[in-house]
Amino acid sequence: IEGHKGCYEYSTHFQGLEGHGSAPDQGVNAVEYAVRFTSRLLELKTQLTTMAPPNSRFQPPWTTVNVGALHGGSVHNIIAPKAQVDWEMRPVQDSDASFVKKALHVFCQDELLPAMRRVFPQAQIETEVIGEVVGLTPEDSNEARRLLMQLTGANRADLVAFGTEAGLFQSLGMDVVVCGPGSIAQAHKADEFIALDQLAECLELLDKLSLKLG
Repeated sequence: IEGHKGCYEYSTHFQGLEGHGSAPDQGVNAVEYAVRFTSRLLELKTQLTTMAPPNSRFQPPWTTVNVGALHGGSVHNIIAPKAQVDWEMRPVQDSDASFVKKALHVFCQDELLPAMRRVFPQAQIETEVIGEVVGLTPEDSNEARRLLMQLTGANRADLVAFGTEAGLFQSLGMDVVVCGPGSIAQAHKADEFIALDQLAECLELLDKLSLKLG
């Protein structure tokens, strides 16, 4: 693997004002504002499908957005004072991440917060960064890729949509390739596994690498 998207994960927290559902104008429903935030996020998700770089090799070729969870509220007749949206994006380029974050910041500052604070001046919207894993950018010249192709007999390298730590090493100026046993098709689910024959191939590769570098 010579390239992958970034993986940026966030939780956006909404602080409103509790009240009785029969008097909605006297409270600030955090769930309602979380839904509006989510709707804006989904608009950006659609817009990103038109912003894929030319000849992008990723599948899909554009930056993706996923809303993983929305938490908030307690019972039917209480105005929810708190809510939380857990979401992620997987940028194919840094500019897409900046585009999404700026658009959401402007939406919160110019639309959501003013409406919330007209009723409750202490209302807040805060986005917590869970993690921002940089992507791995394919390079025309990559000594690590050349070496692994030589040892494995592979004649091409692929791109994937999931993330690894490889981009961190690349950001330090290193040539990087991801190579190892297992498949994302068996990952992150019940009974995930790595096939024994792939482990055997991995050990053989490590032996070859040791002799090559030794």
